[in-house]
Amino acid sequence: MTVAHLIAVPPFVVAGPAPRDFWSRGQAAVEFTVVIPFHNPGASLRPTVERLAETLYAQNISFEMIAVSGGSIDGSEHSLADLPWIRVINDPDVRDKGAALQTGAAAAQGAWVGVVDVDGDAEVDPYELIECLHRARENEAALV
Repeated sequence: MTVAHLIAVPPFVVAGPAPRDFWSRGQAAVEFTVVIPFHNPGASLRPTVERLAETLYAQNISFEMIAVSGGSIDGSEHSLADLPWIRVINDPDVRDKGAALQTGAAAAQGAWVGVVDVDGDAEVDPYELIECLHRARENEAALV
């Protein structure tokens, strides 16, 4: 099972939409932001990011990705440098995974925010993350 969560910002809650006026721009330019906090993930980072992007493109989901180093020293962020769909944040003040998550969520522009743990031993299943998005959309529609 993948460690993937769908959250809203702010505050962090499971499976809820972000307030539409959070960014003071009306509707979000992208529907879905995938935040990838990482700490020394090694060679697994790029293939995971590529699989996620391919699956999101195939599902026709408007998305952005934000990878944030949480004190990573293995240089793995350099493997993402040539990927145009991802922003990499490598701030020396971000010293752990929790701070990386907060930094990524603060930079998110999507109406929905998903978090993927690339540091764990479990394989990341992109369809599980997308399924969380679909369920969240359905729950929001049921509330309206």
